[in-house]
Amino acid sequence: MLVAAFFFNLGFYMLIPFLAGYLKQDLLLSATLVGVVLGVRSFCQQGLFLIGGLLADLFGTKTLIMMGCVLRAIGFVLFLFADIIPLLFFAAFLTGFAGALFTPAAQAYFAKQEILSRAQMFSLVAVARNGGELLGPVCGLMLLNVNFAALCLVSAIPFVIFAIIFAFLLPASQQRKTQPDAQAKMSPSKSIISTVFSNREFLLFCAVMTGYFMLINQISFAIPIHITSQDGEPKDVAWVLTLCALVSICLQFFITRLCERWLHPNQWISIGIALMGLAFVTLIPDWPYNYGVLYYLPLSMLAIVFTLGTMISFPFIMSQISELANNHAVATHFGFFYLFAGIGLVVGSSAIGAAFDYSNQDNHLAWYSLTTIGLFTAVINSILLPSNRSAEEQHSANPLISSVRKNS
Repeated sequence: MLVAAFFFNLGFYMLIPFLAGYLKQDLLLSATLVGVVLGVRSFCQQGLFLIGGLLADLFGTKTLIMMGCVLRAIGFVLFLFADIIPLLFFAAFLTGFAGALFTPAAQAYFAKQEILSRAQMFSLVAVARNGGELLGPVCGLMLLNVNFAALCLVSAIPFVIFAIIFAFLLPASQQRKTQPDAQAKMSPSKSIISTVFSNREFLLFCAVMTGYFMLINQISFAIPIHITSQDGEPKDVAWVLTLCALVSICLQFFITRLCERWLHPNQWISIGIALMGLAFVTLIPDWPYNYGVLYYLPLSMLAIVFTLGTMISFPFIMSQISELANNHAVATHFGFFYLFAGIGLVVGSSAIGAAFDYSNQDNHLAWYSLTTIGLFTAVINSILLPSNRSAEEQHSANPLISSVRKNS
């Protein structure tokens, strides 16, 4: 599954970053149509995560992961016929819907493993995905120099291969746990939805984490806008993205294991989100360097501090979701959580876009806003979701530690 996570992101970032350019420049589609197509892909993924999680809990994570792999492969291949507008929209739908199917199922699978702590497991997932995200555009650019057809076909191959591998090697999901009597009278789907919506602490956690998702996309949204407005070059954007990926790949697992030795996971979530917000403070001073190595100093500081924040917070956020689900309808909990991710991404991009539009009022309005979002989310998370679980409860929630204790 970790190898698959790497190759899935590799295939995705081979194609998707170059899709808009191909549709606009090669097929001469309007910018509006291209935007709608990409919006359909994003909406079908973010908007249908809850459906994907519910189906995974009903029919098993293995089934949904395999279905998602097959549908994404078909969607990528259908981009070969992007000059036929209905097929273009169908390809965008399948590509997004496939992600909605296998992402919550995969997260639930990782959460249920008994090899590492959940936080350590999700830190390895982050490493695998960042590796694919780093190499994907490089491979995609080389394939694009051959032709777009080669790019579509090669990007689909990992999903086909792993669909076959999963059919033979991925363990089948365990049966859903018996629901309480009040829920047993409901249909399975209503019972699962009821389980999620009655989990008040989880719903509160989702709402608070909207602030996290308002920040997470700003490296690829706010920073390119800032660099462009400062007469920077695309290589400067690439530098920031590459540095973020390299730092995460090299240090993610080490940072997670180090954090697990002290404090409660929820405290680390607050610390990580605060660091993500404070990272943008590095762009508030008027740095005097417009060229040379020192020009990259504030951008590098931003990339390192922001990535440190995500490395600290992300594994514990994913772990907290499965903890709050309490082994009931885990995939649906992940699917519901990703709905708030979509809300946070849209609100964050819109708000910071508006901050740039009003930069004539204050050049640093966007950075003040992002810093405030980070600190406010961290404080609210600490107040509304206090670290009230004891260390003993944390250890008992770790399947590996529990197993060792039983055997001893």
